[in-house]
Amino acid sequence: MKYRLTINAAGRSPVLEIDEEKFNSIVTALNQLSAAMAIEEKYELLIGNYLDLEKEVLNVTAEDILYSSSEYSGFFDIRLACNKRIVNLLTSTKLYIDQIQQHTKICVPDSSSKVKAFFSKEYDENFEYRFMEALRNYVQHRGLAVHATKHGSRWLPPEENRLMECGTKIFSHKSELENDKAFKKAVVNEMNGNVELISTTRKYVESINYVHIQIRGLIEESVKNSRELIEGVISSYEDSNNGHSLGLCATAYESGEPIDTIIKRVQVFLDWDNVRIKW
Repeated sequence: MKYRLTINAAGRSPVLEIDEEKFNSIVTALNQLSAAMAIEEKYELLIGNYLDLEKEVLNVTAEDILYSSSEYSGFFDIRLACNKRIVNLLTSTKLYIDQIQQHTKICVPDSSSKVKAFFSKEYDENFEYRFMEALRNYVQHRGLAVHATKHGSRWLPPEENRLMECGTKIFSHKSELENDKAFKKAVVNEMNGNVELISTTRKYVESINYVHIQIRGLIEESVKNSRELIEGVISSYEDSNNGHSLGLCATAYESGEPIDTIIKRVQVFLDWDNVRIKW
């Protein structure tokens, strides 16, 4: 087996022979950067769905201020819209929590126990986290999360300024959940009446954000080293090719006639990883 760096495109480009160790280090570094990217993508999906929920509630509030509809069907429309956003958020948190460990393990092989501990700490210390985890299981198998909505407004002091604060709250009813045997009984027993979902969701996302920050710290050195390795490979090739590296690939091959047999080829570039860094 032989290994080389060259441009995978028509035309003549410099060919740099490399050894197996160098080829494997390039593959490993790219895999680690891909895993780091996957971690950030899952997190961005989660945050995007959380933002959609906040926007939905703001939109509902604005429409209530302007139109003040009291039609019965309107309440169902609002509840359905909020349920859709909650379901999307809970689905993306499930995806994040289930997949984050395997991505982190690619970057830091012995990280599994630490990642589990990050999540366990948030679960143990925050009712909101425990509730949303139980609610997610309920939504996936039994029913919807939002059982009621409430619009409210109040004059802000001093009243003579005529400033009014308006808002919308959405609730999960304890009576709905405690009558369902599938909902975690220990969590139901912690509920002090109905649970207001917007404030609870904010605390839940805050916990996940804290875990995410710790995961970034856990993989930081490994990912940094991987990026520096790829930067070095690109730089060394550009030195031999008048500063050009577009289409650069690392290739494992077996010599043959009339052409070589390609065993494995990976593209060597960092444009996609630049996106991760911006996030």
